[in-house]
Amino acid sequence: MAVISRSETIGGVVRSVRWASWLALGLALSACSPAASSPPVVEPALDVPRLDGGSVSPSTGGIRFGRVPPVVGARWGVSVEARSALADPQGGTQVSEYISSYTVEVLATNGPAPSRVRLAFDKNVQRYQGIDKATAVEGKSYVVVDAPPHVRDDAGGAASEDEAQRVLDMFPDLGTRTQIDQVLPDAAMEIGDSRNELAGAVLRVIHPRAWTLNAGTAVLARTDGQEAVFTIAIDATGTNGLRMDVTGEARVRLRDARLSRISLDGTYVPTNDSALERGTFALRRIVRDL
Repeated sequence: MAVISRSETIGGVVRSVRWASWLALGLALSACSPAASSPPVVEPALDVPRLDGGSVSPSTGGIRFGRVPPVVGARWGVSVEARSALADPQGGTQVSEYISSYTVEVLATNGPAPSRVRLAFDKNVQRYQGIDKATAVEGKSYVVVDAPPHVRDDAGGAASEDEAQRVLDMFPDLGTRTQIDQVLPDAAMEIGDSRNELAGAVLRVIHPRAWTLNAGTAVLARTDGQEAVFTIAIDATGTNGLRMDVTGEARVRLRDARLSRISLDGTYVPTNDSALERGTFALRRIVRDL
């Protein structure tokens, strides 16, 4: 989907299209973000986590997150849906969406983290007013490694810059422990405890480059089966000229400290255009073992 520049806008309708499109795509893992000059070099993790399963204390309600080393052959699926909407001056609503589903398979490990994975996209589209446009990675598969070239196509060659950056945005911590894992404590947590660093780690999962955290909170609200449920709030500014204010939940598996679900809802506003109303959006990201 082409992004319309400020110089091309004619009235509020076109501006509404631009902001609604940027919000949904900026939230979505790799859409509509500035291309990097080269893939980042991933340094190996220096700290080694405790390797055991998680637990819940029946007497206190406290929980402890386990750390389980990755296993070659492990597979999981990820689905992401982001939707933004903004009313235009003509009485209509501009709606943009990003929809993605892909599978991951661990091919090699480096201590507590995968070092080589296969990523296969089932779907990766940008949708505007109900019309889908496939991105450069839809229907393709890649091998992602923690050494250059970081992203390789099915033939073993380096992927294009655009494709490589989209893929790397989904694996910003390849070869190291994820930030979700790193910010969660080894010590037990009690219901009501704050772990505000988790808000920034969740924002990194949403997109590692497109958003800067202004403020964030995360509170352990409850357990649900073998998952810890955190209520989170994120205030962030994007490279796309938007500021978002969202609240919701992040679910983390107890057995391996893996983020299993993000559910966010909130509003956004252009930082440099006070004439526009606030838009609304929703984001859902779900991870399932295969």
